[in-house]
Amino acid sequence: MSINFQSKNIIPSVFCLLLSLAGSASSREEQISIPKQDKQNRISIVIDDLGDNSIIAKKLLALPGTMTVAILPHTPHAKLISKLATEHGHDIIMHLPMEAFTRPDLLGPGALMSSMDEQAFDTVFKNNLKSIPNVIGFNNHMGSLLTEDPEKMSWLMSIAKSRSIFFLDSKTSQSSIAENIANQIGVPTIGRDIFLDHKSNLNSLEKQLERAKFIARKVGQVVLICHPYPETVDFLFANLGELQSEFKLVGISQLVPQYSNATAGKVEISPFLSSSD
Repeated sequence: MSINFQSKNIIPSVFCLLLSLAGSASSREEQISIPKQDKQNRISIVIDDLGDNSIIAKKLLALPGTMTVAILPHTPHAKLISKLATEHGHDIIMHLPMEAFTRPDLLGPGALMSSMDEQAFDTVFKNNLKSIPNVIGFNNHMGSLLTEDPEKMSWLMSIAKSRSIFFLDSKTSQSSIAENIANQIGVPTIGRDIFLDHKSNLNSLEKQLERAKFIARKVGQVVLICHPYPETVDFLFANLGELQSEFKLVGISQLVPQYSNATAGKVEISPFLSSSD
């Protein structure tokens, strides 16, 4: 028995079917493709110690990419820097002075001290917040002594929770428990990975940046803290353009679990260098 496939009609039909399938596959690829920017590993650059010098702050705010400015409370240019940072789309956090084991003369106004009671903590913290507009979080300025004190950190994180702000542990002490206490109390928190300018010479800056890149490539993100030193400013101007070609520069709020919508898992990494204060 013979079967008539009507070959002269089926060939065009099969050809059309194949084109249709190819088009559907192409559409599916377009639907599930991930934007290139979303594939990039993220670096959050936090600039500490701002508020006393508006000229250097303006230079830093002109750098390419989104950053985080950490402003000291009750400083003369806090409001101006906050305004400019907001206009540039940067995150603004309070750089909260906390008692360290050394150099109390470097704390500045608005410092939290171990001699204070809980009510004093509350009053000082809230007055500090009022001095800096648009604050969404805070990190510690110095604080090697206070961040090791579980009672004081519990007071502080309870106050922070009531204000719905997050905490960045600068990890000025290897024995800091501040991040752990924040997690226990329910304050969105993250820890510093790298101090860029623990030493401000070019060789050290380059090494620290390479370490930050390594962490970002390995786990998808890194928190890098630096300071408004002239050497640091020059280094950032020279390197941020190239850095943006490989990494996405983001405000710290994008990396804080429970505060942002980030889904990347947090990987515990020991800091390469810790500050002595």
